[in-house]
Amino acid sequence: MSYNRVSALNRRIRFSLAWKASIFALLSLTLFTACENSPTHLSHGTPIPHARLTPASSPSSSSLLPGQAIWKNGVSSFLFGTNNTQEWDTDNIQTDPNHIIQPSLKAAHFTLMRTFFFHYNLYDGRRTTIGTTPANKHTTYIYDQPAPVNNQFPFTGQVYEIEKRMQTIETSGMTCLGVFKDIRTDVKNHNDPDWTHKRIKDPDNPAVLESDLEFAKKVVSYLGNRCNLYEIGNEPDLDEYPDNSGRVVPHLTIDEYMERWNEFVPALRAINPNAKFIGPVTYNAQGNDCVYPSGDCYMRLFLQKAKASGVLPDAVSFHWYPCDNAQFKSCLQLVTQSHDPINNPTTFAHAIREVKGWIREIMGKDIPLGITEWNFDPGSNPLGENANFMTKFTNLALNGPNGMISAGLDFANQFDAQDYGGYGHLDMFDIKNNDQPKAQYYAIKNMISQYIT
Repeated sequence: MSYNRVSALNRRIRFSLAWKASIFALLSLTLFTACENSPTHLSHGTPIPHARLTPASSPSSSSLLPGQAIWKNGVSSFLFGTNNTQEWDTDNIQTDPNHIIQPSLKAAHFTLMRTFFFHYNLYDGRRTTIGTTPANKHTTYIYDQPAPVNNQFPFTGQVYEIEKRMQTIETSGMTCLGVFKDIRTDVKNHNDPDWTHKRIKDPDNPAVLESDLEFAKKVVSYLGNRCNLYEIGNEPDLDEYPDNSGRVVPHLTIDEYMERWNEFVPALRAINPNAKFIGPVTYNAQGNDCVYPSGDCYMRLFLQKAKASGVLPDAVSFHWYPCDNAQFKSCLQLVTQSHDPINNPTTFAHAIREVKGWIREIMGKDIPLGITEWNFDPGSNPLGENANFMTKFTNLALNGPNGMISAGLDFANQFDAQDYGGYGHLDMFDIKNNDQPKAQYYAIKNMISQYIT
């Protein structure tokens, strides 16, 4: 698959502060010189209008994920999710100062909230606090240390961060999909290449630093059955740019990712046998690190290695942003384009069917598949403020001829609800207008009303 690696930079922007434009330009130039180009051939027909379609295949009741239901026409209820990532402003989905965001998500019957359980807060590098009521009373977990009052931290007052994220999901009437972004340190891997935060001693073992795995174990233990879906990592196939120094933290190779997968998943399953674990969360359908002559990339390699190890995923996920830096007409053409899928696989349906085929081929059975981040562009494209465009794009992405429903996708999470994503352009609620819902919210709300049972 041809792809544009500039999207990797845009993903870093979503999870970093709005740092100097010079850093953005420098990294953009570096990535442009090292990447393949996006497909340039576009169709020139009129975008295909929104239509109600029956999915190509529907999940069976035996394969449903915790909290998932099948709605009208075999449509999965979990297609109507969103994301809660790092908060960069005191006005966000969790604080909801205008009391609009969470009630609106609940009233529209959004179903699946993907939320990040960071080991260390991206905003200031502090170790994330958890909550006050650990399930295991015999532990010495420091749950009762809330985040300190800090004029720069995007909350007012003291909060327990994991508990706050979980309460946000519950108040919004949604199901939890937790993301353990930090998976670099475990029993076998002690080195954390990100020195922007100060690691703490493990409260249960003060002789050692708290590893990412130990933190994840505490979160799963604390949440119990309040959260039964977890992704291991977030875009592990992409390098990270954790600060404004230009420093690069290399991505996890597929072998490094599998080493973490094979340790994290059994350990977390032992704590919560009801939980389902999802990987490899690649930045697109195929992922990076292709090997030759086979041409297999991160996604296929994950499936092969997971089958070989016996630590099988309960579901598979990737991310999909088909219109990096695209303009109005060209993006809609990309999403609706169906000819020449080999040389220009830009549609949602093509990507979904491709990965579903790999799952059946390698695993010998169907496994639930999700796109846990999707939107038109992963960066700060102001086209996100164009209500006409966002309505058309959202309808096509979900329910167009090449959309998620037609391909029988199992779960999906729009990026994002309201965390100043893409400098606010990707948010469904307008931080510049007292959190009023934007066009994409209404488009998804209307879609839900067509299918909900």
